[in-house]
Amino acid sequence: MHETIQSWLEVLFHQKVKDANNMDLHSLLYDNMIKAYKSGKAQNGHEHFSTQDELTQFWIEGKHILDFLVKKRAAYFSTKTMELAGIETLLYQELRPGVMFKGLVDLVFYNKNTEEWTIMDIKTSTSGWRDNQKKNPNLTAQVVLYKEFFAKQFNVDRDKINVEFFIVKRRVPKDAEFASMTKRVQEFSPNAGPRKTKQVIEQMNKFISDVVDKDGNFIEKDYKCTNPFGKCEHCSPFL
Repeated sequence: MHETIQSWLEVLFHQKVKDANNMDLHSLLYDNMIKAYKSGKAQNGHEHFSTQDELTQFWIEGKHILDFLVKKRAAYFSTKTMELAGIETLLYQELRPGVMFKGLVDLVFYNKNTEEWTIMDIKTSTSGWRDNQKKNPNLTAQVVLYKEFFAKQFNVDRDKINVEFFIVKRRVPKDAEFASMTKRVQEFSPNAGPRKTKQVIEQMNKFISDVVDKDGNFIEKDYKCTNPFGKCEHCSPFL
């Protein structure tokens, strides 16, 4: 889904809206899913980890997401005020000898009217994020750190950088209580102010000190799971 949305936006912003509208996004999503599955299967010892029925259901749900994005394009991606400044933008900086920060920002936009930047991370969710996910510091810290290192790497004023999770929902209720619940997109901007950023950086530095010694070697010991979704059984290289 990430790659499909990114390819569509690249055509939308760097070519013509008409070209983007003419893209066969359903087929592109299918092809990207096949590539991702083959890669995941290889990492899983060449063992299947899904079924044809499950993958077909994912594809159908993905097509609904893409159709919604194309139909509501102007509400989320205005080519009049926004410029697509980066896709998979690499953030790479040394934190201390032997320890590097590395991040790939899904999307970076620049608003030429306000001269502000938006760092956007795409997330795929079954039905959107609930309050416990929005308040989970291990989950929201990602874009807070992106903002910090983007500002340093590209010499951009932190006050001119916004962060956002662009959450696409595979399922929406048919008889929703509120109209917003029927949308396939949920936008969430966590707190990334100075105080919050300081807290996140301190947590990151504590993590580094806990797992890496002064020579840059990993410290072998038992670690507590900090999976932001609280599902250790889902920790896997292909998910």
